[in-house]
Amino acid sequence: MEKSLILHHYLGWPLWGQFLLQGILIFTLIAATAVALGKAGRNPYLAFQIAVPYVQIIALWVFAFAAWKKKKR
Repeated sequence: MEKSLILHHYLGWPLWGQFLLQGILIFTLIAATAVALGKAGRNPYLAFQIAVPYVQIIALWVFAFAAWKKKKR
């Protein structure tokens, strides 16, 4: 079987459609993380760390165990 045929029919979508789907999913992940970080009082730009493999695990642990700001009543 020809190599381009295998790449073209992965998931039954053309290659550009697969890249588009991956881009949309990564954008959604970064946007949701930025909103969560913003609501937690952190810098939303730290959400870009989520797109880097292995860094995302470390960033999640640092975020989870960092000192949290206390809510004012």
